Amino acid sequence: MGRFAIALALMFGGCAAQTDSPTQAPAQTTASETVWSDWSAEAFERAQSEDRIILINVVASWCHWCHVMDEETYANPEVAGLLGEHFVTLRVDSDARPDVAERYRAWGWPATAVLTPSGQRVLELRGYQEPEAFADLLRDLVAERDAGTLKRRPRKAKVAKVPTELDAQRRDAIAQLDRYYEASAGGWGKMQKYPFSEPLEHALWRVRTHGETQWQQRAVETLAGQARLVDPVWGGMYQYSLKGDWDHPHYEKITAIQAGALASFSIGARVTGDAQWLEPAQAVRGYMNTFMRDDEGGYATSQDADFRPEGGTAVLGTQYYAMSDEARRALGLPRIDTNVYADLNGLMIRGLVELSIAAGDAGPLQDAIATAQRLVRTHQDERGLFRHGEDDPGGLRYLRDQAAMLWGFMALHRATDDELWLQRATALADAMLDALADPEAGGLFAHTPDPAAIGVLAQRRMPLEENALAARALLRLHRTSHGEDTPYLAAARRALVAVAPARPDEGRIIGTYVLALEELVLPTVDITVVGPDDDATTDALHRAALTYPEPRAHVERSLPGERYPDIGTPAVYLCTANSCSAPLKDVATFAERADAVLAVSLPATE
Repeated sequence: MGRFAIALALMFGGCAAQTDSPTQAPAQTTASETVWSDWSAEAFERAQSEDRIILINVVASWCHWCHVMDEETYANPEVAGLLGEHFVTLRVDSDARPDVAERYRAWGWPATAVLTPSGQRVLELRGYQEPEAFADLLRDLVAERDAGTLKRRPRKAKVAKVPTELDAQRRDAIAQLDRYYEASAGGWGKMQKYPFSEPLEHALWRVRTHGETQWQQRAVETLAGQARLVDPVWGGMYQYSLKGDWDHPHYEKITAIQAGALASFSIGARVTGDAQWLEPAQAVRGYMNTFMRDDEGGYATSQDADFRPEGGTAVLGTQYYAMSDEARRALGLPRIDTNVYADLNGLMIRGLVELSIAAGDAGPLQDAIATAQRLVRTHQDERGLFRHGEDDPGGLRYLRDQAAMLWGFMALHRATDDELWLQRATALADAMLDALADPEAGGLFAHTPDPAAIGVLAQRRMPLEENALAARALLRLHRTSHGEDTPYLAAARRALVAVAPARPDEGRIIGTYVLALEELVLPTVDITVVGPDDDATTDALHRAALTYPEPRAHVERSLPGERYPDIGTPAVYLCTANSCSAPLKDVATFAERADAVLAVSLPATE
C-alpha cells in the first residue's frame, strides 16, 4: 500500500475494507448501474495508481433525494459508464460515519465531492443532480484530467429562474418600488410618510435573498422613523406623517396600519437581531387590546384622529394626543368604529403571530387564536367563505376578506403546527378559488357577482393588491405539501399573471405584488423539527426554527420515525428542493449551522 493512500485513508477516517462494515452505505437499489467501492486505503491507492478521479457520494438511508438520484442519475447508462471508466466511486452512509458527515454536512444529502486522483479538492455538489447535466460535468472533469488542468473549481452562484411571463414584471415592480424610497428620512414616499409594511418587509428580506446589503441600513432607518408614529401614551400607530418626515402625524389609528406595524417591527427584530423593535410592536398590541378589541376577541376598525363630542367643541388630534392618559380619559375617547371586519382581523392575526414568534411571547399567539376562532364563529358562512362584517348574512363575499383570513390561518399553522389551521386554510382556499377565480383569465375577482349591479358596475374587477395577497397565502399553503403537486401553486401563478400591472406606475401599493412575485420564485426550505411532543429540547429547537430569519422557510414538527429517523435526541432537518441537511441538534448553533447549509444550497435571485 502506498504512503499517500494510507495518509488519505487516515485523513478521512478510513480503515481496511469490510463488505459488512457499518461504514458501508445502504445497499444500492437494484436499478442502479453504478458500482460503489468500499471506503478503504486500497480505493484511494487505486485512484492514484490508475489516475482515476475520486467521487465521494455521502447519503442517508432516510434521504428521499438520495434514492431519486440512485434511480434516475446513477442508473443512467451514460453516467454509469463514465464513472466506471474514469472514476473511483465511494459511497458513505452519513449516519454511520460522523467524521465524513461532518466534513460534508454543509452540502446536505446527497452530497457529492470530487477530488483529483491525488486527493485535492475539485468541487462539491449539493443534492440531486439531473442525469444529463451530471454526465456533461463528468465529461468535463475527465477532459480536464487528461489535459492536466483538473483543479479546484470556484463555486458559481446560480440565478433562480422566474416564470418567463413574470420576469419583466418582477424587475419592473421592484424598480418601481425603489423609485419611491426616500433616502433622507427613510420610507417610501416624500410628502406623506405612510408606514407601509410590505415595502419594508421586502427591504428586510432582500438583504438575505438578493445579497443587497445596502437595504439593511435603509430598513433600520425606516423602522426608526415608523416607530416615531407610535403614540407614546396609549400605543398604536398613527396613520401617516405630513411634511416629508415622521414627526407630523395625522392621528387616525387604522387597524390595517396596526396589523402592518406588528408584522414590520416583529420581522425587523428577527432579521436584524435587535430586540428594540419589539417595544413599539408590543405598544401597538397593548393599544389594540385595550381600546379596539371586543369581549369575543374581534378587533374594531379605526379610531378617529380628533375628539368630537356630540354637541360640543372638537379637540383636534394635535392637542388631544399631546395630553396625558389621565387628561385624555377625563375628556373622553375619540370615536371608535366598532365594526369587526374579516379582512382587518385576518391581517391582525398574522401580525400577532409574527410578534409572538419574534418575542417568544405566547400572549400574542393566544390573542391571534381567539380572534380566528371568533371570526370562524361569527363571520364564516355555510360555503366556508367569510362575510365582511358579522351582520351581513347575505350579500357579497369579498376577495380581500378571504385572502386575509387565509393569510391568518397559514400564520397560525406555522406558529402552532396545529393541523386544524391547515385544514381550515385548505377549505377556505378551495372555497375562495371556487367562488372567485376566473376560469379564463385565471385571476381572482374582487367579489362574488352582484345581482343589483348594472352596466359597467356589473363587470367584476381583479384588483392587484388583493390578488397578490391571495397569491402569497396560496403559495404558503402549497409549501406545506413537501413538493407534491397542489392546485395552489398554479392558482397563485395565474393570479399574478392575470393582474400584472397594465399601467406604468402602481405606486407604493405594489409592495404586496412584489412580495408575491418574490415568494413565487424563492425555492422552498423545509425546516422540520423532529422530536417528542412536550419535550423541552424539541420546543426550543422549534422556536429556533421559527425565529430563524429565512423567508423561504416552511417550518413544521414531526415525531421521530415519521419522516426522519429516531436518532435518540431531538433534531432539525433542513431540506431544499434537492437535498437535506444532516441533523442539527444544538439550539445555540442552529442559526449558524443553518446559514452554512443554505449558503451552498440555494441559488440567489438577481
